[in-house]
Amino acid sequence: MDAKKRFAIVLLFAMIFSLTRPATGNESAALKTTPPKLRVCVLDFTSTDIKGQERFLSGKNQKIEIPAQNTLNKDDRKSINSVMQGFVRMIDAWDTSRTGTAERASQVQDNERTYAQMIELYNTVVKGEMRPMVIGAEYLTSYLGNKSEVFNCVDSEAIMVAMNRLQAEPDFPKDFMLKLAQNTGVTHLIYGTVSDLRSSENSFKGYGIETKTTNYQLDVLIKVVDLVRGHSVYSNVYTGNYREQRPLSSAQFDNNVFQSLMTSALKQAAEDLYEVSKPGSKNKISVTPLPFKVKIVPSGGFFFKATSAKISMDGELLGSGEQTFSVPEGKHRFEIKAPGYKVYVRELDITSDMTIEAKLLK
Repeated sequence: MDAKKRFAIVLLFAMIFSLTRPATGNESAALKTTPPKLRVCVLDFTSTDIKGQERFLSGKNQKIEIPAQNTLNKDDRKSINSVMQGFVRMIDAWDTSRTGTAERASQVQDNERTYAQMIELYNTVVKGEMRPMVIGAEYLTSYLGNKSEVFNCVDSEAIMVAMNRLQAEPDFPKDFMLKLAQNTGVTHLIYGTVSDLRSSENSFKGYGIETKTTNYQLDVLIKVVDLVRGHSVYSNVYTGNYREQRPLSSAQFDNNVFQSLMTSALKQAAEDLYEVSKPGSKNKISVTPLPFKVKIVPSGGFFFKATSAKISMDGELLGSGEQTFSVPEGKHRFEIKAPGYKVYVRELDITSDMTIEAKLLK
């Protein structure tokens, strides 16, 4: 066999081997599915320092006023912020009741009362005095936008349109977070509260001059809400720091100081959110797939009423028969109970929208 034929045979075997051998190292990494980006919307920030409350105090227990340029006026609040903040307060209330209730089943059964309380809270916030912050959301949106491999930032106008539409629906606020996700494609809402603003002073006198160093700190509480899961999945407090040295006669808390404090805190927030959202061992925030629509239709004879049946999934009450429920992908255990009938139990792997027909036996 001449050299040309030997070379051709070796080349052929090399090609076959490269096509059939398992991928390893960098090749296997390339074959891995890239996690979907988080589609996030940062809502307007608020302050815990409400009208008439002296919460933000200096080291001398003197009131620290946030400069007027950083807050919305009364007309702005009515036109821009009230609906959004109503949703934020409802999310907070729902999250608190969800995590603070020992018996989840009893809470689900009491959903009507819970929803009534939430709509009352929503209406109170929408009609009440707010003190939202102009800066905050814009900065954090910009910082997260620089992490485009993980975050896809959605303008708050899209959320506002959906919020206005949802609050006009007759069953509002039922499933309002899931509906926001379905209507906008947003996976997570992020909102912040300026929870504290404080200062301390150190004076120095010598060499014929008198100066003081003022240390300012601002705490911002950031919460991340997974709209599909319906509750907050991450929260943290970030502290902005600012140090200023000046003559005693020119002491003043100005607009630039507040913005410096806010940007200092939110740069930390953006880096932290990036670390807990990117793939890896530190990941705490990920995209939850939208649930499927599952309709359950029970039957039990001529006089049987489907609406009399109570349906539970994985031990939690969903509602009555012939209703359509939002069910996460995966395996679930369904139970159907009706007076005078045996309990119907069925385990299903939900991978698409579906209708379940269940015949109950006496």
